[in-house]
Amino acid sequence: MVSPERRHPIDIVVSLCIVVVLAAVGVTVWWFSPARHTESVPASRDAPLVVDPEVAPERFVERWTARSAASSVPQTAESVVLTGEDGVLAGRDPSTGRVLWRYQRDLRLCAISAWGSASTALAVGVYQNSRGCGEVTTIDAASGRRQGSRSSLADSTIRLVTDSGYMVSQGPTRLETWGNNLVRGIEYGRVDSPVKPDVQPHEGKLCLIHSSAIAGSRLAVIERCDNEPGFRLTVLGTTLDKDEKVTQYGSAIITSGTAQPAPKIIAMSTSGIAVYDGGGNSPEPRGAMVRQFDSDGAQLGDSSVVGPLAAPADSVPTTRGGLTSYWTGMGTVILDSQTIRPLFQIPNTIGPGVVMGGQLLIPTRDGLTVRRSIDGTEVRRIPLSRNNYRGEAVLASVLGTMLYEQWGDTVHAYGAAPLDN
Repeated sequence: MVSPERRHPIDIVVSLCIVVVLAAVGVTVWWFSPARHTESVPASRDAPLVVDPEVAPERFVERWTARSAASSVPQTAESVVLTGEDGVLAGRDPSTGRVLWRYQRDLRLCAISAWGSASTALAVGVYQNSRGCGEVTTIDAASGRRQGSRSSLADSTIRLVTDSGYMVSQGPTRLETWGNNLVRGIEYGRVDSPVKPDVQPHEGKLCLIHSSAIAGSRLAVIERCDNEPGFRLTVLGTTLDKDEKVTQYGSAIITSGTAQPAPKIIAMSTSGIAVYDGGGNSPEPRGAMVRQFDSDGAQLGDSSVVGPLAAPADSVPTTRGGLTSYWTGMGTVILDSQTIRPLFQIPNTIGPGVVMGGQLLIPTRDGLTVRRSIDGTEVRRIPLSRNNYRGEAVLASVLGTMLYEQWGDTVHAYGAAPLDN
């Protein structure tokens, strides 16, 4: 009979040391893990659906306000209003502003966006880590339940641009597209570790990206590459081709100079691209224009508009009800969102318009001008008091009978005021 192996004191000490080391490693991993620094509180029940009104209310009264430094336009997703502040992405009750769900990380929240259709509405939060604003989380907008995440290289400042299919995260030196499963379509511009040569158009050039837009399977950017004499409009595919390269449908220099501010993409559809051009980079002085290009980037025509060399930096185009609206800083230009043809312009406004109940609401200094969406004829005016307004672009969104405006870092919610007896 073989006697059992005798244990020595040193064996017990070694075993204890291994256990202590494994415990320390586990604690260290947990301490620095994203899970420890993340708090997710879903809604107790899904937010109720809202119904669009037949016409806009006669009057509005302010119902609530909330800070949202991570957005520039009020973000509405399905039946909630999204806000982003101090690392917290929140879904709020449209009427009261009460927080229905929240997602929080101890990272800087770079940008938020609503994404998708009414049946698959998502809230998107992009956080900054050591590689830039590339920590992305999607959340079901109605329930607040986390859906997916991704992480990649990004610039330290980005803007999110989306249609129902793809989202663009664009910074000054690079951009990415993602599908709603957060799988990357393309990366364009500065690439951290290129795997294959000749994947990128303009390979080896340093290009700065000034604006972008997306529609269907195509993406348009205004950029300036190295020492080129003008700003360039480039049209790309949103996914890699069969050879795993970025598809370029067209690219051309569209100005003869670069001394003045860059043109800006203000609308894109599957059939064309609209670009605001203040005219300062033309060899001969000319006024501001909306220039129209086809889906390959070839110019089709232009329309004169009232505007400065550069529209305000905080001016963002809005699209709803078949119309795209853009504020030049001096007036509001309304375009057909499919043909991207300018329809009319309204002077003396303070932001783009938004469609509610088939009518176009455009912010003015003393309130709102309500216009027929078909031709811009004024129907009536609605007085509106804007506390702490200091001349910024007023950007709007609607949900049911609620109107949301944002200027600076604050979202203002307005509901229908009771009619006087």
